[in-house]
Amino acid sequence: MMAATIENGNRGVAAWRGNVRDPLCERLIGPGKAYEIETVDVGGRECEVFKGAPRNLAGLYRRGMAFPDRLMVVQGDLKITYSGGFARAAALARALRDRFGVARGDSVAVATSNRAEWIIATLAITAIGARAALVNSRGVAEEMLRAIENVESKIVILDAERDEVISVERPDPQWPRIVIGSPQNPLRPGKDADFAELSAPQAGVTFEPLDMDPTEGAIILFTSGTTGFPKGALLSHGALAHSVSVATMMGALQDLRYEEESGETLPAESRSMATPAVILGPMFHLSGIMPILRALSVGTTIHILGKWNVDVAFDMIENVGMTRLSFVPAMLFDMFRSERATPELLRKVRYMVNGAAPLNLQLVDEIRKRMPNCQLSNGYGQTEGTAWTCGISGNIYLQHPAACGFAAPTVKVQLRRDDGSEPEIGEPGELWVSSAMVMNEYVGDPEATAEALQDGWLASGDIATVNEQGIFTIVDRKKNMVISGGENIYCAEVERVVGAMPGVRECIAYGEPDERLGERLTVTVVFDAGQDADEDAVKAYCREHLAIYKVPREVRVRADLLPRTASGKIDRGTFLRTKAAA
Repeated sequence: MMAATIENGNRGVAAWRGNVRDPLCERLIGPGKAYEIETVDVGGRECEVFKGAPRNLAGLYRRGMAFPDRLMVVQGDLKITYSGGFARAAALARALRDRFGVARGDSVAVATSNRAEWIIATLAITAIGARAALVNSRGVAEEMLRAIENVESKIVILDAERDEVISVERPDPQWPRIVIGSPQNPLRPGKDADFAELSAPQAGVTFEPLDMDPTEGAIILFTSGTTGFPKGALLSHGALAHSVSVATMMGALQDLRYEEESGETLPAESRSMATPAVILGPMFHLSGIMPILRALSVGTTIHILGKWNVDVAFDMIENVGMTRLSFVPAMLFDMFRSERATPELLRKVRYMVNGAAPLNLQLVDEIRKRMPNCQLSNGYGQTEGTAWTCGISGNIYLQHPAACGFAAPTVKVQLRRDDGSEPEIGEPGELWVSSAMVMNEYVGDPEATAEALQDGWLASGDIATVNEQGIFTIVDRKKNMVISGGENIYCAEVERVVGAMPGVRECIAYGEPDERLGERLTVTVVFDAGQDADEDAVKAYCREHLAIYKVPREVRVRADLLPRTASGKIDRGTFLRTKAAA
């Protein structure tokens, strides 16, 4: 079992006593090895970290500063070297501190599209000990203003497009603006400033990041919860630095597994440490900021691309030599159906990392046939845990395509029933996490913080199972469970089955009020183009693969694709709100 049960008052509490790790980890972790582990105090908690690795962002940035002539950022025709990038950040940092009075612990909001200035701004803010509040720049004015004001931003850095959107609602904001580009709402003399002017490199001004305590806040990321308003999760310097170290270690693990399973020795340019960061998704998510921080720590290039489309991916494979691709299943679906998906191009991709949704069996079969030498890996984490909780890769992932994997090194994972006791092997329970990467708090929301953080553990809100091998599988979000006729039905399980049905493009399961059952399980399905839409066939398929009480009572067909979040996942909240308003 993964945990023992002890008594605490009148309720059982699962007591963690160790996770099973990926067996290959032992080749990399241990005394004298590349990733030796030590125990440190993190705000009164004992946590594992990698010995000698950076413990704050300053340490991470200094590693990147060792490569001044390398390219830091490429975006279209714009190319910035590491020396140039840090020089711009140094100038901006001085202006924030000396001209605007930004002090250690203050919040500075950043609301821009994916662009080089976003990286410069984040470097400058965190280097002076302030907190970079990374606003969802794809939101409407009301959403961006709520985020800016909830974290009490002292100043806002935004591009002209976001400035125009916000100015409609707030033409004269109380906070100063630093604007990228030419704003329609003129800069106010003595209050606002031009980003290009403030970030122009200055003679004698060098990048000197403050050595912050690992527990001090560095970045605020806004969760995209399905109910209520997004909350600002405060991630510390230590959490971010250690998450980069875990990502580096997991990359080395993937290299090792690739060589073992393929029998091929990887060339230096294809190893995880050498590959560039390719940013396709929004930077204001962990899926954007973590690859950027990892690239900065090893001196590789950050390629900033536009919104996902399949040609962008193939251009990067063909012209830049991208051998690693982070994807959601929908992206891979698009790639396989492109005319450019030739065996020659697909063969160049050595790794694909899935971090959004389970792979259905149809997709696994197609991967095996068309990309037999490509290693797949999956990761699970959340904003509040700074990305890393579980990971799995290689053949064992293809054997368990729904799984999120083993507990990541240095991370403690346990499952709990509602009463706090430990579930049996295979029995669903809420997944709890403890590590040096757990967030500090939800900014300005002590009640939500107290609910999520208990005794050094983070309640993920995800329901999972664990098997005898120690492999975890996410079953569903705790709030996405449908109770129909007294039976618990996890929407994600139903979606995995319906999504694997031939002809189904995507689907979503949910509960609707039912006078007799309490809730009635309903599935909305999007079929492939040209595929006959047959609701009865969906129910019949489900009866072959699910217990009878899990078979949808109602199947609805939708012509349009389901709404997506900025990170490419199906946006359950938007779908349900739209459906309710219809």
